[in-house]
Amino acid sequence: MPDFVSGDKVGGSKYVQSGDRNTFTVNNSAGVPRAELDAAVAELRAFIAQLSRDGAVAADGSVTDPGAVVAAVESQPGRLRALSSVIAGGARDSVLAAVQGGVATLITALVGQA
Repeated sequence: MPDFVSGDKVGGSKYVQSGDRNTFTVNNSAGVPRAELDAAVAELRAFIAQLSRDGAVAADGSVTDPGAVVAAVESQPGRLRALSSVIAGGARDSVLAAVQGGVATLITALVGQA
């Protein structure tokens, strides 16, 4: 039986998330180990939660202060190590399938440039 992590179901080389209104599957064609992908998703969610508490991201996940998001990513590069690793390994789309939204796209783009 597959593992369940924070409402996400991970199995084999696929990452499957079931939400209230949608279900989708993303193939992890990059072959990033499941544990690394899980760590990156958890890291990104925690970072977004912190940005929400700081007021840079609204409750609906929209970016209210893009400059603050960029500054947070640039000032805390060590905080996003797992995310950097899976993006470098080619699993950006898998992360974005699990953590949707403009802020997730912005953060992964910034981390991918580093």
